[in-house]
Amino acid sequence: MARTGKIARLPLSIREELNERLNENENGQTLLAWLNGLGAVKERINDPKSGWDGQPVNDANLSLWRAGGFVEWLADREKIHRVEKLSELSLRLAQASGGNLSEGLLAIAAGKLQEALEADAEIEIDENGKETLTGVSIDKLTAAVAKIRGMELEAQKLAVKKVEVDQKGQALELEIKKFRRSTAELFIDWAADEEARKIALGNETRDNKVAKLVQLWFGEMPENIGPAEFRKPKGAAA
Repeated sequence: MARTGKIARLPLSIREELNERLNENENGQTLLAWLNGLGAVKERINDPKSGWDGQPVNDANLSLWRAGGFVEWLADREKIHRVEKLSELSLRLAQASGGNLSEGLLAIAAGKLQEALEADAEIEIDENGKETLTGVSIDKLTAAVAKIRGMELEAQKLAVKKVEVDQKGQALELEIKKFRRSTAELFIDWAADEEARKIALGNETRDNKVAKLVQLWFGEMPENIGPAEFRKPKGAAA
C-alpha cells in the first residue's frame, strides 16, 4: 500500500538520505531542521496545491515515517543484504566450478535443503496441495533453478554464435584484403599490357572497353553479358 504522508511524497533521494540519518540515530530536531531547509521541501510548503497548507514537516510527520517508511526501508535493506551475500557466495561457487552460475546456485539450493533436513525440517503440503520445505515451495525452487540453468545455456549458445560471427568476420576481412591485393596486381598487369592500355584509354564507351578487355584477358564474352556485338552467339558451343 502506497504511503501518502508528507515525507512519503518527497523525492526518493531525500527519503533515502533521511533513512540513512535515522539509521545513524540522528536527533529528530536536527533532522527536521535539515528537512525543512531543503529547496524541495520549501517548495511544497509554499505551494498551495501541495496540500501541506503552508506547514513544514513536524515531529508527528517524522514519527509517522519512523514507524512506517523507515521500518520498510530497513526490511528492504536486509533483503538486499541477504541477496548480495547469496550472490557473492554463488559467484565464488561459480568460479570454483569453472564459471557456471547455475551450478553455484544449485550448490546453494542443495546446501539450504541439506541444512533444513539436518534440522529435522519436514516436507509439508500447502493449501494448494504443493510440497513445501520451511515455507518455500519445492516446485518454485526447482523451477527457478531450472529457468536460471536454461538462461545460462542460452547465454552459452549466444557466446558460441558470437565466436562464429567473429570468425566469419575475420574470414571476410581476409577475403577483402586478398581482393585488394588482386586488384593491385591486375592494375600492374594492365599497365604492362600495351593492348590493354590502348583499349582502356581509347574513345569507345565504357561498356565496349570492358567487353574488349574481357575478351583480351578471358576470351569470348558469355551470352547475355556486355554489349551485343561482343556476346557469344546464342546456342554456340562453349
